[in-house]
Amino acid sequence: MKLKTKILVCLIALLGTFGGGAAVGYHYAKTAVLQTVFTPYEDGLASYLKFLDTARKSVHIAGYAFTDQRIVAKLVELRARGVKVYVLLDRSQTAGWSLASERKAIDALRAAGCEVVIGTSEKSHEIMHNKYTIVDGIAVQDGSWNYTKSANSQANVLNFHHDSYRAGKFLSNWQRMHAFMTTQPQALPEPKDNDAPKAKAPKKR
Repeated sequence: MKLKTKILVCLIALLGTFGGGAAVGYHYAKTAVLQTVFTPYEDGLASYLKFLDTARKSVHIAGYAFTDQRIVAKLVELRARGVKVYVLLDRSQTAGWSLASERKAIDALRAAGCEVVIGTSEKSHEIMHNKYTIVDGIAVQDGSWNYTKSANSQANVLNFHHDSYRAGKFLSNWQRMHAFMTTQPQALPEPKDNDAPKAKAPKKR
């Protein structure tokens, strides 16, 4: 066997040993498209609504806070087009000071035929703090950006990945949370006395 042939055989063996092992547990998407948006310097809401508009079959959302009616309107529009919409929301946010806004969003989505499930994390019933959206099982938005009106003015990041492998990982997580959260009560909690909006005192004349 010639020297060049021996070297080539050794290189192939090394690639099979180390290259194959490195691939286990990691995913290198050759065709993935990534867009990153930083608020307040860029318009996260516009980017997110554009992302939602690409949906043709389904939208799965896991959101901590959900009060932006512009997002609600877009989801209602998508449902009218035949897109299936599923939303998981954190229970604590439906019982705090934002109860009225959360209830308005939830009622509008449910009335439009979207599934909305509220609940906690599976361990110790802590908060469900995720903020991600899966479109058609092939694309994902994630980051620190909440689905609220104030999120666009805050320092947040949104990542948009068009990668079916990554989307599948997120969808598996969503389905696991959904299976647990659907075992919890779905009636919206009544506001506590200290959570109710405070009436403004009349100005003295």
